[in-house]
Amino acid sequence: MKRSRSASTALLLASFLVALAPVFSQSIFPDLPSSSDKIDRFESEIKAYEAKDKVKPVKQGETIFVGSSTFRLWPNLENEFKDVHAVNRAFGGATIDEINHYANRIVIPYRPSRIVFYAGTNDLANGDSAKDVYKDFLEFERIVHKSLPNTKIYFVSVSPGPIRVSLQKQYDETNKLISAEAQRSHKFKFVDIRPVMYDSNGKLKKQLFGFDRLHMNKAGQDAWEPLIKAALNDK
Repeated sequence: MKRSRSASTALLLASFLVALAPVFSQSIFPDLPSSSDKIDRFESEIKAYEAKDKVKPVKQGETIFVGSSTFRLWPNLENEFKDVHAVNRAFGGATIDEINHYANRIVIPYRPSRIVFYAGTNDLANGDSAKDVYKDFLEFERIVHKSLPNTKIYFVSVSPGPIRVSLQKQYDETNKLISAEAQRSHKFKFVDIRPVMYDSNGKLKKQLFGFDRLHMNKAGQDAWEPLIKAALNDK
């Protein structure tokens, strides 16, 4: 029996989407939980940064932005933060473990005066607890200050996209732990971007996110920019 034209079209479309799934999972949705637990799954991106550094070395004393795809997919980040000499070294859909693994290749060699850090959301999505994220970030702080004791670190509070609001409790607990540590130890600063992410009723502003309902759009990035700049300019 011959297949109907609509059935054949549907089958063709399904095959096409299956073939593209690996591409989408790495590019459009890089922050979705990964089935891979390899610590070096983003090695190609790190090598690309190292190759770029050989062509145009990063000056010492710049402000390094490091983290996951929230920063990586911010296309004009370096230009918008040019007054603080920003260098964007975010990669993939990184977890804090992965950032710690690569810190001696894409953070420490630059000897930055400041580091703006945004990560932990993928860790929570992968099943880590708020305490796990807290401990992993403290390890990042330890790694940095062991080699660069005078470098200032700014932890940007974690905030969920619409597709991750079910993890709101874990996000809140993570922010609570890290904010309290910042106040206690004074080893880093906590940059709270949450006030611009919620409306007067406490609802996440969905208009600040792109079609994937995970990553911010230009409006979301514009909302974060003055808060981060104010923290960096606060002496």
